[in-house]
Amino acid sequence: MNIKNEDCVEDIFVIKLSEVQYLAKNKFGRYLEEDEIKEVQKRIQWGLECWEDVVLYAISDVIANNNDK
Repeated sequence: MNIKNEDCVEDIFVIKLSEVQYLAKNKFGRYLEEDEIKEVQKRIQWGLECWEDVVLYAISDVIANNNDK
């Protein structure tokens, strides 16, 4: 399957609020308050600033593995 449409709006990776709340409840025993959620969101965004490098590495790895076949 060749996907060439740059206008494609499907997500590759999404972190849902419900998933964050699930992790908070399971790890810390409670759900996050609204202000805490905003702070968590800021820190996740900061941590994902280099997302392009991660994606390029993943693409490179997949292409290299396919070339080895």
